[in-house]
Amino acid sequence: MVKKILKIALISVVSIFVLLIIAWRIDRAYFHPYFPDRNNQIRNDVTTYKFIVPQNQESCEAKSGVWKKIGLGPKEECNLPTTDSGKICDGSHQCEGVCLAELSKDDMQKGMRGKLFRSNGKCSSWIKNVGCRAYVYKGWAGVVCVD
Repeated sequence: MVKKILKIALISVVSIFVLLIIAWRIDRAYFHPYFPDRNNQIRNDVTTYKFIVPQNQESCEAKSGVWKKIGLGPKEECNLPTTDSGKICDGSHQCEGVCLAELSKDDMQKGMRGKLFRSNGKCSSWIKNVGCRAYVYKGWAGVVCVD
């Protein structure tokens, strides 16, 4: 009798464990799909420049750049225009600058709280972009604020 109860209890525990694994997989597949790593998104899409940006005003202006204070930084620096501005992209690896999504004001606020959106974007007009923007990384748009 005791063996029968233990056998039923063991089968019940194993069944519950299997059901929990199945429920977790369904949740991950349909309700919480893969999101890109935030650190990779920030490092690769926001702060990485794909070529050397001029460090003085003369060489900046020679490349049609704008020499001015960008963001909250204390010094003036060069910002270069891109040649692929407005091109459709699913990540900054396809752009000279960065890939930016166009989100509504409501979605931007949700994005600032960490929500990500499945979206394509457009290549930026400038190499350096400051403020809160929806950066696209591997087809996912997340809001990142850059000063």
